[in-house]
Amino acid sequence: MAALQLASSTVSTKDGATLELFTAPEGSMTARGGVVVVHGSMVTADLYKEFALRLAEALQAPVHVYNRRGRGASSPQPEDYSLATEISDLASVLAHTGSDSVFGHNYGGCIALHAGRELEIGQLAVYDPIISFEGSIKAEWLPEFEEAVASKDEEKALAVLLRGLQTAGPIAKLPLPVLTVLNRIGSRMPVGKVLSRLLPTGPAEIRAVVAADAEAKGFDELPLETLILAGEASPEYFAEAARKLDGVLPASDFDVLPKLAHDAPTRPAKALIDRLAQFFSS
Repeated sequence: MAALQLASSTVSTKDGATLELFTAPEGSMTARGGVVVVHGSMVTADLYKEFALRLAEALQAPVHVYNRRGRGASSPQPEDYSLATEISDLASVLAHTGSDSVFGHNYGGCIALHAGRELEIGQLAVYDPIISFEGSIKAEWLPEFEEAVASKDEEKALAVLLRGLQTAGPIAKLPLPVLTVLNRIGSRMPVGKVLSRLLPTGPAEIRAVVAADAEAKGFDELPLETLILAGEASPEYFAEAARKLDGVLPASDFDVLPKLAHDAPTRPAKALIDRLAQFFSS
């Protein structure tokens, strides 16, 4: 894979904010359409640039990934931030790119699924969406996380987060004091520095997931072309939510991808790229 050469631009939102957009083009630099990627929580679009390039290459179509609020050159989260903010921002990105195809990962999957009930989206795919159905995500650990973030105890905040979400594999099951020490070491690495910097965006996004709790049957309004994916090595609650969702959709497709973990889009895993390329090119 060549160096990560993506075209950059900016998108104006309905409330006057700015979003930083990166496009992996295929063919003409002015090509419109393609797929919009909604990234996860407490990360930036940078982690998804290789994913965008590989998917664009497989599809022979543009793939766009934007920095959600509070990242890169995008505007900060507003004081009244909610999932509605994210849905409105996604609508602005779709209008800017001319796309009606969306892929969401983690919290980006939550945004994409709720947006699919409101926006004109033709094709929708998600991988390990963090979404609450009938109180399935309560985040009892959220007050402790918020307290650590407010006191700028970044290592403890990240430890509480990892134990709460269980997305870091076996390491997330370690005792909180041990995780805190490991995070002190990891925070010196590039990825750790990004995580530490973005921790303040986390509480509002986690609260948004809990506040958007809904009955699975309410998602029967999603596009007929909806693909729901989970990783076999991801925490089981992702697959459980995906099965609930698939059970109420009239024409969705659901797969658990063998051996893949929660970080499959940011590696990016070939099996995931191939499955998405098959779906979006159909």
